[in-house]
Amino acid sequence: MARILSSLVLLGALAYACQRDWDALHRRAHLHHGHNKHAKRASIEYPPALTEVESILVNSFDNKSISDWSYYYTHGDHLGSHNKTMAEWTAQKWRDAGFDAHLAEYPIYVTYPKHSSLTLIRPDGTTHEANMNEDVLEEDDTSSYPNRIPAFHAMSGSGNVTAEYIYVGRGTRADFKVLKDAGIELEGKIALANYGGIYRGTKVHNAQDNGMVGCIIFTDPQDDGEITEENGYLAYPDGPARNPSSIQRGSVRFSSLYSGDPTTVGWASAADSPRGDVSDYNPSIPSMPLSMKDALPLLEALQGNGVTAKEANRSGWAGGFSNITYDSGPAPGAVVNMNHFMNGWIAPVWDVIGVINGTSPDEVVVVGNHRDAWVIGGAADPNSGSAIMIELANAFGKLLAKGWKPKRTIILGSWDAEEFGLQGSTEWVESHLPWLTTTAVAYLNMDVGVSGPRVDFSGSGEIQSFVIEQMKKVLFPEGWGEFETVYDMWFNTTEGTISPLGSGSDYAAFYQNGIAAIDIGASNGKTDPIYHYHSNYDSYAWMSKFGDPGFRLHAAMGQVLSLILYHIADDALIPWDMPNAATVLQAYLSELNDTVADSDFPDLDLTPISSAIDEFTEQASRISTIAQQAIGFNDSVILAVVNSKFRDFARGFASAGGLPGRETFKNVVSAPGIDNGYGADVFPAVTDKINAGEKEEAVAWIEKTGKAVRRAAEILKVGS
Repeated sequence: MARILSSLVLLGALAYACQRDWDALHRRAHLHHGHNKHAKRASIEYPPALTEVESILVNSFDNKSISDWSYYYTHGDHLGSHNKTMAEWTAQKWRDAGFDAHLAEYPIYVTYPKHSSLTLIRPDGTTHEANMNEDVLEEDDTSSYPNRIPAFHAMSGSGNVTAEYIYVGRGTRADFKVLKDAGIELEGKIALANYGGIYRGTKVHNAQDNGMVGCIIFTDPQDDGEITEENGYLAYPDGPARNPSSIQRGSVRFSSLYSGDPTTVGWASAADSPRGDVSDYNPSIPSMPLSMKDALPLLEALQGNGVTAKEANRSGWAGGFSNITYDSGPAPGAVVNMNHFMNGWIAPVWDVIGVINGTSPDEVVVVGNHRDAWVIGGAADPNSGSAIMIELANAFGKLLAKGWKPKRTIILGSWDAEEFGLQGSTEWVESHLPWLTTTAVAYLNMDVGVSGPRVDFSGSGEIQSFVIEQMKKVLFPEGWGEFETVYDMWFNTTEGTISPLGSGSDYAAFYQNGIAAIDIGASNGKTDPIYHYHSNYDSYAWMSKFGDPGFRLHAAMGQVLSLILYHIADDALIPWDMPNAATVLQAYLSELNDTVADSDFPDLDLTPISSAIDEFTEQASRISTIAQQAIGFNDSVILAVVNSKFRDFARGFASAGGLPGRETFKNVVSAPGIDNGYGADVFPAVTDKINAGEKEEAVAWIEKTGKAVRRAAEILKVGS
């Protein structure tokens, strides 16, 4: 202990003397990112120089093997709770690679349609019956499976309702306000909304709040960029445009209010767990998804009635059908029958957990991907990530075979029931929370590993610079443009912007409990083949022809993830960029200032947060200097102290009681926006209260948020 204290005093004294030199070095070596753009693309070494271990990992990824793993995952029903065999297969693959692997079973609340039909009844009495499954395609083998899963919204309410329907644009609060201001009666009607803009469950929530008795959400070509049939592209399977029968499934739980099992919100689900009422967390009205093909007759029947798209003057209101005016209706005599009944029950789901024990028992790195899919396929969502995880396990297995052992314990997670509401990962976190908050260094998430070539990631401020450095080491596959490395594609895609973490994937339970996290993958852009999100055509056939022919993008994303995992697990110093974490907080504060300026309370004083960030910035700079000096002195004692603080500081951001009205979301820095469900709000408790018009509560949460940032700064503090 005397040695620890004397070393800390010495390094504390040196910290400020060396600060200027270290900051100059730091700026040259790293890129600082907030929720804003880089000034320019970084110049990088080409070809990348790799260490011996890095070379082993990168060269272990075989695109043919990844194709095989993808084929297995995408040729069987693996909706949450449906396929224990696939979980057991995954565990065995990880064991074969050298991991200790087991299944963790959780009983959770699941839903499935008992009966589902949707019929348009026109004023002249003619009808149109919607198809609740995609067309069977000869070129896509899983589209004809007899056990293919119908299109539905998990956690939807039930009912048999026949009523007039109203087109509500994207279904935002502002869209509904347009209709109410125009004097259109919403109560007792059915909402017809297009996908996009906000999370689907929020659309249903908004419809329910306005007294509507059902909600239909359809796919519209406006979100397909240039790749549409109208622009001359052939539809899948003949070309890259969307097949008109494609339907987007999904959960409509109120995702901004909770994660995990809705019957055990805030505690782990077990066989003997008490269970609560789901009514506060899930819709009470029926909701159904619809394809472009089946939405068109409904939109046609409304033409000439109600608010026009021009009058609405709302982004996303006018969609991509060129012959449709997107009038709101209702149209006299035009009604829809929604006959939709759901079953709900408690069923087991199976997480797969793989472990390599490290030499330091109190430091753990978790990397995960969910396994369940809405359809037989799920080639992109999530099984591009699942296939990559098998290959990643094999890559680390090669290191294990050479006698390597990581400094920090590595845990692989294959989560079940993510699509229903992040159930598998949330329940695992809740059942291991005291241990995780003591040991977890980071959680790395790969959900949709590949649905196109556009690399992107979101993540905690301290981890961002390091992730970018790893992307510079991996070659980008030829054939997707003139990009030498994954970093080049990432910068081209994002212009250097890194978003804060919201929700919508398995990182949520980790990040919301104060654990550093990233979410990384590659998606399609406006000029890439259309990705049939949550559709039966998210299939191996689509992926191998349009999404990633040859599975080379899969290999590249796996190489990046393996390098990130390796360095966090084995570097002597946890590779956090603490000054960047401070920079990100400053950027988020700038966003909050804008929110305040545009609100009804422009005089709100944010000093408690800004002064706390100043303190955090000082401590972040100080500990970064000490960390580099400890590396230079090869001082294992000081490194252990610094690593413990790098591991723990973000716990300070987690509010013990949760954010107001949503106890599973605790991180005061970012969380899903109340009104959008997935995308993040920064300093969310303050933002929520400002948007709700609750000034006194906003002031209280400004104080609480400032205290949380100060807690994080205090954890970082080293020496006197």
